[in-house]
Amino acid sequence: MPELNERYYVACGASVAGTRHIRDQIPCEDAWAKAILPGALAIAVADGLSSAESGGKGAEIAVNTSVGTIADALMADKDPDISNLIRMAAGKGRENIERDACLNGVEISSYATTLLVAVLTNECVVCGHIGDGACVTLSADTASVLSLPGPSEYANETAVLTGKNWESQLRISSGTGSAVICATDGCQGAIVRRDEGSFIPYNPFIVPLVRSLESYISEGRDLNLEISDLLTSSRMQALSSDDMTLAVGFCLPGEPF
Repeated sequence: MPELNERYYVACGASVAGTRHIRDQIPCEDAWAKAILPGALAIAVADGLSSAESGGKGAEIAVNTSVGTIADALMADKDPDISNLIRMAAGKGRENIERDACLNGVEISSYATTLLVAVLTNECVVCGHIGDGACVTLSADTASVLSLPGPSEYANETAVLTGKNWESQLRISSGTGSAVICATDGCQGAIVRRDEGSFIPYNPFIVPLVRSLESYISEGRDLNLEISDLLTSSRMQALSSDDMTLAVGFCLPGEPF
């Protein structure tokens, strides 16, 4: 039997084009990334704004940079301040977006994107969030909301990493759990639902999702493909015509298969 403190971490996800983009022959402008480390994992999702010419590229740079920055820092420091680390990672993501925009001679606003990044360790779950989308945690069979779509400076607009006030728009939340799920706004309705004016976690989706992914590991199934198939199902496509990204991270006792 494995010791109780022996855990391994799993992260998976997918981004798929929404029906509106498929109809208009526009590539998916969402992105996600992951990093698995000894004793921790990081996942990130981002939604590049369709109104921005290079929103999809901004989303890709944001998730890859933020997750890469977190991974490098966690490898160098086994006991970091994760909240500060996430702030640094988001800032690095914005910096790399600005660099790419300069190289291409365009304004950073052309790369407008949201960002939601979460770190799961043995002790806690911490997320940083700019814009819409949602993040929930799971402990045993009880889900909790960690982060919800945030306010923006103007009505009918979402806050973005590329905005001038991005630092004040970055919201840090922390909680506990053995699993964390991040979703862009296209499929956030699958993990949170409105109930009497407030958002609550949608357990009938969250718990079976995580338990299924856990069981698929021993079967040798491709977890990223499983999530992609889920997002392209009629059940999920009925939620929204927007691009969808879902990323899941969890820890299990024992050693990897």
